[in-house]
Amino acid sequence: MTAFRDRARREITAEHRSATLLPIMRKLVDDSRAMLARGPADARASAERARADAVDRLEPLHRQLREQLALRGIGYHRAATPAEAVQIVRDLLGNARRVAKSKSMVAEEIGLTHALRQDGIDVLETDIGEYVVDLEGRGPSHITAPAIHLNRTRIREILQRAGAPLQSDDPVVLSQHIRDVVARYFDDCDAAITGANQLIASSGRILIVENEGNVALGVSHPRKHIVVTGLEKIVADEAGALAVLQVLAPSATAQPLTAFTHILGTPPAGQERHVVVVDNGRSRVLADPRYREVLRCIRCGACMNACPVYRSVSGLAYDSPYMGPIGAVVSPLLWPGRRHADLPFASTLCGACTEACPVGIPLHRMLLDLRADAVERRQAGSSAERAAWRAWAAAFRLPPTARAAAAAARLSLRAAGRLPASILTARSGPRALPEPGAPHEPALLQAAAPDRTNRSVIAPAEVLPPSALDRFRLRAEQLGVTFPASAPPRALHLTAAAAVAGTGSVLLTGSPVERRALLAAPAVAFAVDPATIVEHPAALAPYLRACDDALILTGPSRTADVEKVIVRGIHGPQDYAVLLEPPIA
Repeated sequence: MTAFRDRARREITAEHRSATLLPIMRKLVDDSRAMLARGPADARASAERARADAVDRLEPLHRQLREQLALRGIGYHRAATPAEAVQIVRDLLGNARRVAKSKSMVAEEIGLTHALRQDGIDVLETDIGEYVVDLEGRGPSHITAPAIHLNRTRIREILQRAGAPLQSDDPVVLSQHIRDVVARYFDDCDAAITGANQLIASSGRILIVENEGNVALGVSHPRKHIVVTGLEKIVADEAGALAVLQVLAPSATAQPLTAFTHILGTPPAGQERHVVVVDNGRSRVLADPRYREVLRCIRCGACMNACPVYRSVSGLAYDSPYMGPIGAVVSPLLWPGRRHADLPFASTLCGACTEACPVGIPLHRMLLDLRADAVERRQAGSSAERAAWRAWAAAFRLPPTARAAAAAARLSLRAAGRLPASILTARSGPRALPEPGAPHEPALLQAAAPDRTNRSVIAPAEVLPPSALDRFRLRAEQLGVTFPASAPPRALHLTAAAAVAGTGSVLLTGSPVERRALLAAPAVAFAVDPATIVEHPAALAPYLRACDDALILTGPSRTADVEKVIVRGIHGPQDYAVLLEPPIA
């Protein structure tokens, strides 16, 4: 039995992960499909083109990025290996002793948190899900929802073990407790480490998406900000970044956009910023025409949500920072050898992952190729299995031997059917062969199936208001934004550069955007000129090219890290109001 099978059996039989995951994943897949349908018709094609272009021009784009970052006073550092990346971060931290870290899969990949703690540096995971799995000690089980394998009761037990005085396992109580711990930590920390969703080569800007506001604190409060990201996380320009943005949140969490979309330009006065780009085998993958397309990945997790194997066993069975179908492809490529060679076999090859991927990665084909590679290198398949397949090939090479083999198989099945049930204990397993001679009538299968006669195959189209302003109002109100006649008391007044009808978002620009003031405000009122409302995020490109630093806000901060229950009221103001200026008569 392979290592993956051992871990998967434990998760299935002991932990019962599917009881937590199945209902969440099914709803998430349906909601993601509906959210993508609300966006531009060409959203997936545009995102695929942007990522394919980046992969085709990876090195020229990185040379351009290095030049543009230098103009902004931002350091660019390239690491070939995890050890080199960790050393670069250690050197950049200098005398820093308290570090606030937000969710970063690449930091997980290089073991950054553990390495820094070994050096005596206090590192706090500031994302709510990452905070929980850090305390649990087993690592994240999903790319975008790290603690999805844990129910609320287990999360409460983990927090209580760490000293939290919790009297309830309500997701609101659990989330707000972690929020308060994180907020206090930011009052006195030396540096912040974040990931990045896209590096924009033409302007040297950094795009990071989040929901909770902990990244907003990290990029604005400590005196030092270090971005740790992969070599492939680059796009040519703002248009490419926005194309990816339009499919990222809908595919990942069924949101139009995340609450915060940071497009970081020049750092605030007094802050030092660095970008650490990790290779760790990506250049080798780029050189292989069979697998280079996997570098398009935007880490949305859509393939995991759709995968029947992942739903059954959870991400912890993969023993890798990357799990699900994308992990089954990426892990053997980044870490060649026996440790992850069996992961490509953790698939039904149903193709749901390829269908769900918003940037067109042919994951099912890569899984097949990796299986062949593993067998060829003797990293998978026993001698007995190889001998059996050779015998099968010999038997079915010619029609006479094929007919003889089929007849022998029928006789063997009939003989097995006469054996006592105690001898055939394997028949109780989920992958057991059917009883010989059992009826296989289509009518019986139809009678046993659930009634689907009243199920709608195509969801009715959403009826939207005719004007962009009314569509913006509708989407914003769905996010909890109000449209009062005057600003709420004590509200911070900000002027939006633009707004997005399709997502209910507002765009703030500045040199840089005043995130500190925004996060500290009890309420905020955005002045929006109706003439600046665009239909979809892609139309914000001209506004972004004309500014230095930008922030797209899509409703107040929120989290869904506890059983996917949405909890509002994490970092930053919770009362968002829009004032139309000039007002509409």
